[in-house]
Amino acid sequence: MKRELNFDLKQIKSYLTVLEEKSFTKASRRLKLGQATISNHILLLEEGLGVSLIRRSSKDFSVTRDGLVFKEFCERMLADLEETRASFAREDFPGIVRIASSTIPSAYILPRLLGGLRSVSPETLFRVEISDSREVIEKVKEGVVDAGISGKMWKHPSLVYHKIQTDEIVLVTSDREYPEMIGIEVLKELPLISREKGSGTRDHYETVLSQKGILPSELKTVLECSTSESVKEGVLAGMGMAFLSRLAIERELALKLIRIVKVKGLAMKRDFYLVHMKNRSLTVPVKLLLSSITGSSR
Repeated sequence: MKRELNFDLKQIKSYLTVLEEKSFTKASRRLKLGQATISNHILLLEEGLGVSLIRRSSKDFSVTRDGLVFKEFCERMLADLEETRASFAREDFPGIVRIASSTIPSAYILPRLLGGLRSVSPETLFRVEISDSREVIEKVKEGVVDAGISGKMWKHPSLVYHKIQTDEIVLVTSDREYPEMIGIEVLKELPLISREKGSGTRDHYETVLSQKGILPSELKTVLECSTSESVKEGVLAGMGMAFLSRLAIERELALKLIRIVKVKGLAMKRDFYLVHMKNRSLTVPVKLLLSSITGSSR
């Protein structure tokens, strides 16, 4: 029957120190551990391996043949471990970087930022998890992701925020009949396509409109979508107007497929932030991402 190999680095360190000192007593002093603890470490190794590693006698200390073989294994393992630990500090170390992001930055900000890192960290895999802004912050706090991109700031002593850029939420239509500017009260009469509840874009414009005296229940919503792309397609199909991130409509504006209708007295701007834990060591790719953001923030 095969024995289960189950040992830890403390046992390995005890074993190698005993061999170096050729004494359990000296190894105990060097490691500042009780001699009984050192002896127990060696005994557990021998039981797990099913071999004798050290010949014990009052007059002689020697290593068995199996003990020498295991010594070489331990030295290789520790050398590999040290090399791996050193690799974490090298900029060419490949790995996976997990980033939680709300919808708009995941589609229109992150690709540009991450694309700039490909030349300096080509083997890194960036895994983007789409969540609403509150979930992004929670994932960062729980350590589930390395960093997050959020359209909101929830202040917490363990979090650090870095502004990426400012976005604007605008009213858009594909209908050429609407005037270039309308009064805010007219919004109650317009067919609106909206994101689902919990969307950062929807939360933002509903909050601003409420401050202006327009309640969400007073808006004439004709279609509710789970993504900004779906909202945009609804606008292009002529189903209604919508409040959308300007970042999400740059291509359609350039092609003149949709246009912005200004609302008198209404300006809706919001900032996006990169957020990470204050006291957690950042991976090299995240440091590079942060550096690129700091250098290009506006």
